Amino acid sequence: MKTKFTLIAFLLTSFMFSTFSQSSNITAVQSGGLIKHYSYYKCDIELTNSQLINIFKNDPRMKEYYKPIVLNYTASALLKSASGILILWPLTDVLNSEEPNWTLAGIGAGCALLAIPFSKSFDRHALKAIDHYNTPSPETSADKVELNVNVGVGGIAMVVNF
Repeated sequence: MKTKFTLIAFLLTSFMFSTFSQSSNITAVQSGGLIKHYSYYKCDIELTNSQLINIFKNDPRMKEYYKPIVLNYTASALLKSASGILILWPLTDVLNSEEPNWTLAGIGAGCALLAIPFSKSFDRHALKAIDHYNTPSPETSADKVELNVNVGVGGIAMVVNF
């Protein structure tokens, strides 16, 4: 009976340590053949691009990486949205039996093509930011707190150095 209790206690504690020892690093997984796409994961949960940006926004070490990522994401999102609207507008005219303006669809296709470099630039800057995010931060003097026992004139004293 005692060995069963010990075995159950050991299994529970090992399960707790394995559950709480998840990595907080962000990983990027590349998928696709000709058109490559990156998926970003943190703690085995897939992150959207806006969630990735929010993680970097709240981290003071990521200030230099935050701005190019946000600019590229915003430009890509705006161009993709504009292309969708401009391509679908003439198609709705066709469904309503009206004369479609195919020039709008051409402009929409151009917007879709212009969004590609911004998406690639977002991925490139995001990979650099993830590498910087995953590296451990250098320890500063503000992070060091020392507790020493010193012998002085009045006897033994505990000294805390910041």
